[in-house]
Amino acid sequence: MKTNLLALLVLLSFYVRAAEPNTTVLRKGMDRTMILAQGGTDFGFFSPETGGYLKTGLILGDKSLWLKDAKSFQSSVCNRGWELLVKDPILGTGELRIQVQPLTDCNGLVLQVQGKNLPEGFKFLWAFGGGTADSLPMEKVAFLQPTYCRDNVFSREINAFTMYYGTTAKLKVMMGVMPLQTVTKISDAHQMTSPLAYWNAGKKTDAPSLAGSNALESGETYYYCIYRQNKLADYNYYMLPALFQKEAALKTTTTNEKAKPHSDFGPDFHQQ
Repeated sequence: MKTNLLALLVLLSFYVRAAEPNTTVLRKGMDRTMILAQGGTDFGFFSPETGGYLKTGLILGDKSLWLKDAKSFQSSVCNRGWELLVKDPILGTGELRIQVQPLTDCNGLVLQVQGKNLPEGFKFLWAFGGGTADSLPMEKVAFLQPTYCRDNVFSREINAFTMYYGTTAKLKVMMGVMPLQTVTKISDAHQMTSPLAYWNAGKKTDAPSLAGSNALESGETYYYCIYRQNKLADYNYYMLPALFQKEAALKTTTTNEKAKPHSDFGPDFHQQ
């Protein structure tokens, strides 16, 4: 009986571990800043408080899937980050190549996305939100939950955005820069069963998050950047190709400890 019970406990333990997200550290600074990745496609930003999550997906007509659910992944290490070669029936005979690199001068990342033989009308979708200004252990495991999004406020300017989070007396910010063709809108973090359901969810919600999408064309290169702004890090889209190349060329995981994240609302350009 004891042997059977032990075998059952081991089996249950295996299933529990198998159900846990595969979490990888993409970036870790000496100032307790950190970026965690789940499945190599979804990201959590901690500075050290929870500063939001980036979730990625694909849309083609009335079909969609979150990138983490694609049928085929080939992953390889690229210096401090990694590259994913994605294949799935939604891509037809095409493939998507995604490379992610952490940023040196701030708690952030930059994605490079390229496609080959992509179907017409194919779109890349992302969701961002969930900044809580807390540092709860569960927030490093359960990414982008509706309860995290309750107090998030977004300002948008063409292909860039700022998310405000935290208490009124001590607001914090995260920023994003996306391709010029990007369309953004507020969407409901409760409705994330699929990228298409999320995109069409509407903005009347107690869990606001920011949805963005842009068409992908074969042979073109697209960049996506999420970061915590400071006096060394303030980006426009035209800067992202060079930023990506710089980060991709670095061999070490060293972060620039002179680039301290600001603790209050607004960038710290005037601090020395």
